[in-house]
Amino acid sequence: MPPAPINKAPSIPPQERQRMAIFLGGVAVLCAIWFFGIALRVSINNDIDIVARGGISRVLTAGIRDFFDTAFLLAGATAAYGACLWALHKGFRHSFAATIAATVLACLSIMPAMPLTSPDAVHLAVDVRTFWLHHKNPTNFRGAPGKIDDPVANEVRTYRDNPSGYGPVAYIIGGAPIPFVGDSFRANLVGQKVVAATFLVLTALFAGFIARRLGQNPALVAGLIGLNPLMIWQYPGDGHNDTIMAFFGMLALFFLTRPGWRDRGIGLASAGASALSKFGLALTSPVVAAWLFPRFRFAIAAATILFGGIAVTLFATRHLPYVNGTLGPAGAIALTTPWGVLADALNTGGDANRHLVAIGYFLYLGIAAVIVTQHPLETAEDFIRAVALAMFLFLFACSPGYLAWYQVWYLPFAALSRSRLHIATMLMFSVGAFFPILAANWNGSIPQQLSIND
Repeated sequence: MPPAPINKAPSIPPQERQRMAIFLGGVAVLCAIWFFGIALRVSINNDIDIVARGGISRVLTAGIRDFFDTAFLLAGATAAYGACLWALHKGFRHSFAATIAATVLACLSIMPAMPLTSPDAVHLAVDVRTFWLHHKNPTNFRGAPGKIDDPVANEVRTYRDNPSGYGPVAYIIGGAPIPFVGDSFRANLVGQKVVAATFLVLTALFAGFIARRLGQNPALVAGLIGLNPLMIWQYPGDGHNDTIMAFFGMLALFFLTRPGWRDRGIGLASAGASALSKFGLALTSPVVAAWLFPRFRFAIAAATILFGGIAVTLFATRHLPYVNGTLGPAGAIALTTPWGVLADALNTGGDANRHLVAIGYFLYLGIAAVIVTQHPLETAEDFIRAVALAMFLFLFACSPGYLAWYQVWYLPFAALSRSRLHIATMLMFSVGAFFPILAANWNGSIPQQLSIND
C-alpha cells in the first residue's frame, strides 16, 4: 500500500505575510520608542522629589531641544500605530490575539517611566493605602496624604493636603498591589501603573469581544484602543485609573447589547461599578435608559433636564451635598480647554468659575436630552454611537475640567461605532492631545526660546 499522504498546514498567502510583517514591525517600533525613547530617559529611578511631582520636562531639561525630540518620538509612535491599524484593517490570521499581546508588550515597555504628565498616580498610591491599611476615607480631608502617617504618604508633594475624588470601586481595586509592594514609594507607584495597564488591556479585550459579536473586526477595534499612543502614555505611562471605569463600561456594554433582562441586569450592575469607580460614564445614563425603555424617551429627556438641572443649580449655589470631600476635576476649569481660555480672559475666580462650570453642565443636559429624543436607537450600534456622541460632546464642548486622559471615556465607544466620522474624530483628537501635553510640559521654554506667548 502506498504511504498515507501527509497533511500539510495551509501556507500563508504572501499578502497576509506582508500584513503580519508590517504589524510586527509597527509593534516593534512602538515598543522601542516607549522603552528606549521614553522610559529609560525618564525613568522612575530618578530622584524621588522629581518623580513625586511628575512631568517629563522635569527630567528632560534641555528646553526646546527636548521638546522637539519628544515630539519627534511621539510622531514616530503615531506612524507605527497607523501602520498597525492598516495591517489589522486588512486582516491576518490570529490578529486579535496578536493585538492583545502587542498591547501587553507596549504597556510593559513604558512601565519603567516615571509619571509623564501628572502626579495623580502618586496621590492614588497613597489613597489606596489610606483606604486599605489606615482604614480612613481618602475622599475626606482627614484622609488627605498630609494627614496620614505613612512612608509613601510622606513623599507626596502635590495636592498633599487635598483629598481624593474617586469612587469606592477604584480604591478597592487599586489596593490589589499592596500585598506585593511593601512600603517602597516607587514600588507602590509602579503598582498603580500596573493596575492602569491591566485595565487598559481588559478594556481593549472586551471591546474586541463586543466587536466580534456585532460582526466587526475585533482586532482593529482592540488595536484602536490598546495601541493608541495617548492611551499608552496616560495609563501604563502616567498611571491614571480611568481604565477601571472604562473596563466596567465595556463590560456593561457587552451585556446591555444582549437580549433579555437577565443579561441587561448584569449590564446595569456593571454600569453601576463603572460609576462607583469614577463618575464619567454615569453621564450617559439617560442614553442607557432610552435604550432600555425606548417608549419613554421624551419622559427620560424631561427627567434629565429637571433632575440634572436641580443638581447643577445646587452645585452652582454651593448647596449640593456629596459624599466626596472634593469634586476634583468635576468642578474644575482646565487651562487647556476653551473654558480655561474664557476664564483667563474674563479673569474669573471663585464663584464665577463655579458658574462657568455649571453653564457647561447645563449645556450637556440639553445635548443629552436631544440625543435621547432624536438619535436612532434601533440597533446595538445605534446605541453605541449615541453613547460615543454624548461622551465626545461632553468632553470637548461641555467639560471645563477636561484633561487628556479622559479620552478613554469615549474612545472605546467610538472604536466600536462602525462610524468613519467617530473613528476619524477619535484618532484626530487622541493624537492631537499631545500638542497641549507638550505645550504644558515645556510652557517655560516655548515663550523664552521660541518667542511664542500663551
